[in-house]
Amino acid sequence: MINIFTNLQNNKTLSHSEQQLANYILENPNKILQMNATQLAKECFVSSATIYRLCDKLNLSGFADLKVRISSSMNDYMKTDKEFNFNFPVNQKQTHYEIIEKICEDYNQTIISTKSLFDLDQIRYAVNAMKKANYIDIYTSAGNLYFAQNFQFQMHEIGVKVDVPMEEYHQRLSASSSDDTHLAIIITFAGRGLLPEILFKILTKRNVPIILISSPSYVVEDVNPIAHFFISPYENHYRKISSFSTRLSILCILDVLYASYFKIDYDDNIKKKIAYYKLINETTL
Repeated sequence: MINIFTNLQNNKTLSHSEQQLANYILENPNKILQMNATQLAKECFVSSATIYRLCDKLNLSGFADLKVRISSSMNDYMKTDKEFNFNFPVNQKQTHYEIIEKICEDYNQTIISTKSLFDLDQIRYAVNAMKKANYIDIYTSAGNLYFAQNFQFQMHEIGVKVDVPMEEYHQRLSASSSDDTHLAIIITFAGRGLLPEILFKILTKRNVPIILISSPSYVVEDVNPIAHFFISPYENHYRKISSFSTRLSILCILDVLYASYFKIDYDDNIKKKIAYYKLINETTL
C-alpha cells in the first residue's frame, strides 16, 4: 500500500471537510496516535462520519487501521523536508561543497518520496505481467529514453528482450503491430504532448496490457493499466534547473521492477549473466 501521508497529500477526491481532516493528520501525526475518533472529530470540527468517509477513500477498514498506517509510515514521513526546493536546489552563490550537499539532499528526498509512493500489490501485478509477456515494449520520450534503454540492457543481460522504439512513427507502428502477447510500459510525467494519448488508444484497441509510470496526478480516461507506479511529483515541468528528481525517481521505479523480476529466478539469472560475460571474455580478440 502507498504511504498513508503521500496518499493524503495527493488524493484529489476529498471533500472540504475531509481535506480539513487530512491537513490536520499531516500536520499532527503524533497527536492522532493518542486520540480516538470522537476526539479527532472534535479537534477538527468535523463529524465522526467524516473520519470514516476519509478512511473509506483511503481504502482503510476504519480509524484503528488509519492509526496503524500512520504509525508504520511515520519514519519516512518525518524524514521528508517539506521546505526543500526541488526546482532550484542550487543557487549561484553556493560553493562547490554546498552544491554537492544540495544535489545529494535532492536525491535523498526524491528516494524517500518515491519509496512512499510504491504499492506492493502493484509491483506483484507488474512482475507477473512481465513474466507472462512474450514481448515487452517501453514507450517514452526525450531524456527518459535513456532510462528505458538502461532497463532494456539490464533485461538483455538475463536473456529477456525489451524493445524501446524511439521515433514517434516507430512507436505508433510498434503499438499497432502489438497484441495481447505484448506488455507495454508507458513512461510519462503528466501525459504532455499527443503521443501518450494516441498510444493508449492504439494499445487498448490491440488488447495490450499496460504498465503506467507517471506522476500521481495523471489520470487517463478509459484506460485501466494493470499496474500504475508514481514518479516523485515535486518538480515543475519547465521552471527548474534540471530534472534531477524526476530522473532519479524513474530510475528507481525501473530498477525496482528489474530487481523484482530478477529475483523470481534468482539463481538461474545469476548463472545466465556469468555465462554470457564469460563467453564474451573468451571470444574477445
